[in-house]
Amino acid sequence: MLLAWMFIWTVWPSLCVGNVFIDVAENIAWGGNFQFGYDKNPYFGAWFSYGVFRICPSEYVFYLMSQLSVFLGLSALYLLTMDVTGDRFAAFVAGMIALLIPFFSHSACEFNDDVMSIAFWGLSALCFYRGVSRDSWKYWLAAGFFFGLALMTKYLAGALMLPLGILLLTTREGRRCWKRPGVYLAMAVFLLLTLPNLIWLYEHDFIAIFYACRRAGLDSSSTSGGWIDHVGNACSPIGDFLTRLILPAVALLILRRGPKKMSDPFGQKLILFAALGPLALSALFALVTGGVVLVSWLTPYFVFATPLMVLWYRPVPERLTFKLFTGFVVVAATLAVLAFGFEYLHKRPYLKQGGYNVWPGRLIADQLTRSWRGKYGTPIPYVIGDRKKSCNFVFYSPDRPVAFFDHKVELSPWIDPADVKKQGAVILWSGETPPSYLEIYAARLVMLPDIETELAGVGWYRKLAGPLRLVTVHAAFLPPEEAGSAPAPEGETPEQ
Repeated sequence: MLLAWMFIWTVWPSLCVGNVFIDVAENIAWGGNFQFGYDKNPYFGAWFSYGVFRICPSEYVFYLMSQLSVFLGLSALYLLTMDVTGDRFAAFVAGMIALLIPFFSHSACEFNDDVMSIAFWGLSALCFYRGVSRDSWKYWLAAGFFFGLALMTKYLAGALMLPLGILLLTTREGRRCWKRPGVYLAMAVFLLLTLPNLIWLYEHDFIAIFYACRRAGLDSSSTSGGWIDHVGNACSPIGDFLTRLILPAVALLILRRGPKKMSDPFGQKLILFAALGPLALSALFALVTGGVVLVSWLTPYFVFATPLMVLWYRPVPERLTFKLFTGFVVVAATLAVLAFGFEYLHKRPYLKQGGYNVWPGRLIADQLTRSWRGKYGTPIPYVIGDRKKSCNFVFYSPDRPVAFFDHKVELSPWIDPADVKKQGAVILWSGETPPSYLEIYAARLVMLPDIETELAGVGWYRKLAGPLRLVTVHAAFLPPEEAGSAPAPEGETPEQ
């Protein structure tokens, strides 16, 4: 079942999405510059994505990577439920109804830190449980490894680690672990993976932490509102979480409820803490600070939601109800596939004002790469621009230039401005007002004709729906110093 799910959600996005997702392109732009952290995230997501990209330089492979992450997360969900309940049917149901959660289907097509966390949260909790219950140093090592990767993918993994850490201190099974070497081995592996990033954060003024605070709105006036605003922000993630469990709950209620109770109190506590602990911490954060919790941040929280539902409901197999259950899941999943097609084939390209996934990144990169090579005979060393334009250019240009985000070294600590000035760069921007940093290079800058092109769509659907809206992109070349002041190509005007 999961393999069929992987196939559908790998192939269908490949037929519906016209441009690489921005988080994928951003990870490639980051990962090409070896750092133990970046301005938004820790290092692992960027490193892994870049490694995949070097093997298969295409956006399509990342749809497969997304589904592999979902597959691993749901497999861990199944095994954990099976371990705790001893009931294969209950574990199967937990996995089936999880497919009705958007974050395991259409919202999981963008291979970003949230989607990667699905796998790491599930595997971390599974290995943690087996480390405690089986007193196995191998599972403890694996737990430390996956917890480390989870935190080095997104700092939000701390919201899972804290509740599970409380279990180690407050339960008989947990306290027993402190007398054995396993938990200390896990800590050693965890520190080995995370300490380099902690040092990097300190050396770079905790830039990624401050970015997360800005995303939560902690730098805005919204956090200075009254207690009603704080309560509202605290209730928001709870509401977002519960509403996305409506379809799984309906599917579960189709089955007959069983009378038997589970006999693993520690396992039940673990699933309860893993399912509700991160949500409670998020709500508490919003209540105390007045910050907002973005819906996408809830993505890995759902890994443990359906096991908790199964623990409560205890479904039992019955031929008629199982047929109805299966039919409901298939119909709901089919509707999700159709909704995804409408969203990415028509709504975003034709009805909205555009977005990251309809940006014509491939065309712009191809055109400017050919122009640069024809003029200077060398690969493009750098690209300067905002996040969307520079990341797309890095992804699609065969030269794989280094991104200089917004011409800010604090956002691109791998950059040596003197080397940029020496080797040259492609500069991209939108809007009527050129970026102020162009003045730094005014004496050498070669202004290019505006690029006016359609938004990126899927070819087969464009033949049915017609042309897309035009966008205009401004571009300039900063020639390599060794190129001198070569005359601009026809139609281009050097800036004096």
